[in-house]
Amino acid sequence: MFWDLDKVIVTENDALPVDWKSMSPSGRIFVEIGFGNGEFLEYLARAYPDVLIVGVEVSQWCASKGARLALSKGLGNIRVMHGDARFLLRHCFPLESVERVFMNFPCPWPKTRHAARRVTVPVFSELLNYLLVPGGSFELATDVDWYAEEAAKTISEHGAFDADPVRINPERPYMTKYERKWKAMGKDTWHLTLRKNGSVKPETDGDEEWAMEAETKSEKTVECVLEALKGAEGTGVGDKGHWVFRESFISAEGVGLVLVITADEGFEQHFYLKVIKNGRGGITIKVDSVGHPYRTPAMRAALLFALDKAK
Repeated sequence: MFWDLDKVIVTENDALPVDWKSMSPSGRIFVEIGFGNGEFLEYLARAYPDVLIVGVEVSQWCASKGARLALSKGLGNIRVMHGDARFLLRHCFPLESVERVFMNFPCPWPKTRHAARRVTVPVFSELLNYLLVPGGSFELATDVDWYAEEAAKTISEHGAFDADPVRINPERPYMTKYERKWKAMGKDTWHLTLRKNGSVKPETDGDEEWAMEAETKSEKTVECVLEALKGAEGTGVGDKGHWVFRESFISAEGVGLVLVITADEGFEQHFYLKVIKNGRGGITIKVDSVGHPYRTPAMRAALLFALDKAK
């Protein structure tokens, strides 16, 4: 069977944030972070047919599986994004646009060296405050008692959220495959709901309007620009993230391509910058759209550095 996954997986980011409301029957939006096999996405889509259900998944395999599930079940109110939620939720969603966020049995990252990956870090509280509408909620289901208690304490300390009491073995309208298996073993689960009280105003950094290409007057050749970029690296805009230039080559059409690797808060991307000798007496530097890379502080800094070297 042919799967037109682009009907479900949202990759275009020519205009950020994504206009999710135009895809929602009612304008309402729910998000599930780390949806795995997609069964909870399916439950939400069926239980709330007037709501757009957006699944965010770092695993490409799971993202594709979730998209195939939505297509096979005819669920037109599901969309999927593949990537790190820490970046995607902040840059691909408008301010205060989501009603409910769900996480079902995420890894608790128990080792100290992995603590930054937990939902209990301050940056996640700030992300939820940016994302959720006033009165919106974040719901966490976990099989680790201390993880639920730590999330309740640290996220509510942010000031924008009030935590309901952590519930043990609550009756839930739908249990995931993992949860059913866990219950069958006679083990406990914990559920936490945090509600946004609207007392802390979320901040924006205004980077959504960054362009994906720029040009400058220059007498340099494409070969000269590529040589100047060879091996260069640096930090992102606002000292956020890191970028490095790797191998480069020139196509048969005379377009230079240089591989760029960027990292923004753990969100890594590999993409190409095009170096083009334009017909206006200058050089154009353009982010290649193949792979649909997302605009980040590190990407923006890499583009500006290349533009400077092209002058």
